[in-house]
Amino acid sequence: MANEVVLNALLWDILKEKGIASQAEERNADGSKTDIRCTIGDCIVAVEAEHGVSAAKKRSANQDADAKLARNVCHVAIAVAYPTQCNTRDDLLNSDLLVNVRTPGYQPEARQTKWTAVKGGDFADFIRQAPNELGSPETLAKVANAAINKAAGHFNETQQRAIMGNIGAAAANTNIKGLMTDLLTAIMFHTRLDTIRHQIEPTTDARQDGHAFYGGPWPPPSVDECLQDRDGIVKNFHTAHDTWLAVDYKHIMEWSCAILHALPKSPNSNTAVKIIADAAMAIQSASGNQHHDLVGITFCQSVETAKSDGSMYTTIPAATMLTGLLFNDAGIDWTDFEQVTRLRIVDFACGTGTLLIAAANYILQHENTGRREQVAQALLEQMLYGFDINNRAIFQTATGIGMIAPSIAFRNMHLYSLILDIDPRDGNAKLGALEMLEGIVQPSLNPRPATGTRIDSAPAPIETEKFTVCIMNPPFTANKKRHHQLSPGVRAALHSREQELYAGTGIPHTSNANGFLALAEKHLDAQSGRLGFVLPTATATNPSALPTRRLLAERFHIKYLVVSYDPKRIYQSGNTDIGEMLVVMERKRPGPQPPTTVVKLTVNPDTASAAAACASSILNEQTEAHEWGIVDYIDAAAIAAGNWDAVQFASNELYRIAAHELWDSALENQVGITTISRRIPENARKCHQDDAHATPALYDHKVTHCDRMEVGPDAWVCPQKGNTRAAKYLNRKHTLKLPTRINLPTVKNMALRTSEPTVSVAWQNGIPVPAQCGPHNPVDVEKALTVILNSTPGKIGMLRVRSFKKPAYPNFGIEGLLRIPMPRIADLKPEQVQGLAAAYDELAGQERKSLPEAHHCPVQLAIDGAVCEYLGFDAALCQTARHLLAQEPMVTGRRYEYPPPGDASAQLTPEQRQILARTERKVAALGEQNRALLAEFHQLTGNRYVPERQRRL
Repeated sequence: MANEVVLNALLWDILKEKGIASQAEERNADGSKTDIRCTIGDCIVAVEAEHGVSAAKKRSANQDADAKLARNVCHVAIAVAYPTQCNTRDDLLNSDLLVNVRTPGYQPEARQTKWTAVKGGDFADFIRQAPNELGSPETLAKVANAAINKAAGHFNETQQRAIMGNIGAAAANTNIKGLMTDLLTAIMFHTRLDTIRHQIEPTTDARQDGHAFYGGPWPPPSVDECLQDRDGIVKNFHTAHDTWLAVDYKHIMEWSCAILHALPKSPNSNTAVKIIADAAMAIQSASGNQHHDLVGITFCQSVETAKSDGSMYTTIPAATMLTGLLFNDAGIDWTDFEQVTRLRIVDFACGTGTLLIAAANYILQHENTGRREQVAQALLEQMLYGFDINNRAIFQTATGIGMIAPSIAFRNMHLYSLILDIDPRDGNAKLGALEMLEGIVQPSLNPRPATGTRIDSAPAPIETEKFTVCIMNPPFTANKKRHHQLSPGVRAALHSREQELYAGTGIPHTSNANGFLALAEKHLDAQSGRLGFVLPTATATNPSALPTRRLLAERFHIKYLVVSYDPKRIYQSGNTDIGEMLVVMERKRPGPQPPTTVVKLTVNPDTASAAAACASSILNEQTEAHEWGIVDYIDAAAIAAGNWDAVQFASNELYRIAAHELWDSALENQVGITTISRRIPENARKCHQDDAHATPALYDHKVTHCDRMEVGPDAWVCPQKGNTRAAKYLNRKHTLKLPTRINLPTVKNMALRTSEPTVSVAWQNGIPVPAQCGPHNPVDVEKALTVILNSTPGKIGMLRVRSFKKPAYPNFGIEGLLRIPMPRIADLKPEQVQGLAAAYDELAGQERKSLPEAHHCPVQLAIDGAVCEYLGFDAALCQTARHLLAQEPMVTGRRYEYPPPGDASAQLTPEQRQILARTERKVAALGEQNRALLAEFHQLTGNRYVPERQRRL
């Protein structure tokens, strides 16, 4: 059995073979030893390993890694835990190693440590990314989060309640971690002010709160000076921040003073603030840090009402990519100071300001006016506009923008905190920035303290010309969930106000995101305005969003749709797991519109630098140079009609097969849907089969149970006691079932029939429409429908109507299921329906393989053969589609492989295609004869298929 030393030597050998400059058992200058020492450019990476994955082994590996950082013998340390059964080189290559990256400032305690599984064969690639951990916002956010958790842990529940009580209503919708996050932001800004404190004099004007002229000592204490008296840390920071109010920075410094004043007078408070201050200094001193953005990452985790108010905080890579696509080709002369500073950039739901700051950074990186300081000042005082209903978010935005140039006048910032509530001045419901659907209005004064208007100013009307650029990640919350953090009466008033405001926009009142789309369109320059949005991918696919898509395409040219097919990162926001896309639009120009560029990311960049490279490759139309994803070009007429379905498949060829070749446009849906699944848990309970009121049910979608097209009930249910309404739901029993939500990597059926009529929870009840069965037996029609839905054409038809959550775990809404393409059953000949029904009878009881393996499942081949034979589909095209579908990330749950596995030159001859089609039709069971036919199929294709012709990034 191998020990740690042997495994270290084997891993070192693997790293050398992969081109990593490294040494094993390296002796350091201080006499200590490093298991493996790697050099990546100028960065030294130390690997410290243990053989075993127990808590003690992992703790030991972490301690060794931290020791190397403490002795300054490396820049990054990686703790590794080898699996116990890992003994040989092959074991090492194929085993999942548990790894944990440690950097200066980020060395969490054992209970907070998150270990990542990395294949030994991929460890070299993991090592190459280690230098990116230094100064990256994601890593520094971990430093911030660790400090926030540690500081918050110094206050018990009683103290936390007292702190919240001392602050009052201003602490609504937050907690102690949220307050520590805000304090961290303020002290980070304090460290930035320390660099200019000897260059600034206090104002000679009266303090804005009406206090007398400032006459105290100057300059304010630095962060270092505040930490020198360990027993007076809280008091020292309070004094420093109160002193800075003599210059400006009211919204930042008054809030931090309020937090510091609310802390209990105890040693724990001093300790907690020291932890926060140490982290602030470490973050600000890190090379390449992006101060505000990382706090935004941490901030979004402390918003307790995110699900109700739709607070989605954009990730830094997404913001970087969106700004790169938005400002490119915008006709801006970056050498012209007047033209650059005439830009007016707005975010009507700015959150922590990540998108505004990304826009500012892009402009500062590209301006070539020779007047950089004036451009920076114009950005902060003239060009950037931000609105939000979350007062703490506006605080973060002000701080983050101020980091760019802290000497600017904060009182001139255009940042507005608006009210989402009943306005105490007039008793009317107010919807924050959406009130601007009626025009430019005076911002509502929020009744909570430290809020209400423009930063550092009295309430004033918002005065601006038409905005030239709108960049936004608008709130996205469905009607049924929206505003649940508020009382029922307030919620009803807000919904009523929404309907009133939406009435003239032409956009349906289905989500608050629609209102923000209308708001952006209303206030955008009519000639040259540009929009950059983060939207749920469902906006491109859901039937309910069709009016929105058409309205946008009517008024804008849709330049880019960027959707993620990376199972690791399907989102663009940091606090959601729904599929999201980037949408870039510009006002339509006269003449024909160019195609829309649809980018399907198979690897969603997870750093700002990677996102910038990805955006560059999109803009340069590079097709083979990068591995980011697949590009398609969709005709403007299809986009204008609201057909954005190109985002539904990663494969361009599969999309075209699905849209234009497998199903004729004349096909229509023939399956009626009965919705009872939601009402069963509410009105019924599980019971014994012998209960007098028992109803058979397919209660759970169990893959092991539903591995055949025909299944029996897996539960029995009866009405809840005293529930007289339940019977009418439980009497609606049917046999044909369609999924409501399934895990595509494991599912084996897209439709099934139960052996007797049942009710179901995870499946919708489908009913053949009797009037459209024509001369056919309804039972035969139902069997035929089950076969069609489980065929490759049927699967693709269903997947085209899915709703995004995770691509591999989609929802199937009623509206989507009703759009599944189906043949007109009444127009089919009896032999067609009977042939499909006979195929069902023959195949229904046979076990099927999961969707990723369906391209070599004999039952699937037989189903496809029957559908091709009786409905006239091209068998070779069906085969190609089946192979392409098996490679889709939504089906495999893994990142897309390009080129897909198999020999890309394996083109089938016409003769082979004929034999293949004949074989697929004949394969009907698992007998010896059919195994021989299946072997013939494998011999012909080698389980390979014609590679798709598509553009690659």
